[in-house]
Amino acid sequence: MACWKWFDKALKEAGIQVTAKNKARVDDIIHRYVGDKAVYGRCSAQWKTARTGIQGNPQRMQELVSQLRSVG
Repeated sequence: MACWKWFDKALKEAGIQVTAKNKARVDDIIHRYVGDKAVYGRCSAQWKTARTGIQGNPQRMQELVSQLRSVG
């Protein structure tokens, strides 16, 4: 399951269209950004909290968007 889909706002702002080619890289960037609390294969409550915290904090949102833009 791709928990990163909850971050569609950041993906849109970064201009990233998730494709089969870049999906793993997008997944890796968001997992690293969210941190160790994110468990691969399971969308935990920490992901929901992280999404809210990132979207509610312009600086954190810009940091994530900047990292996502590296996907190109």
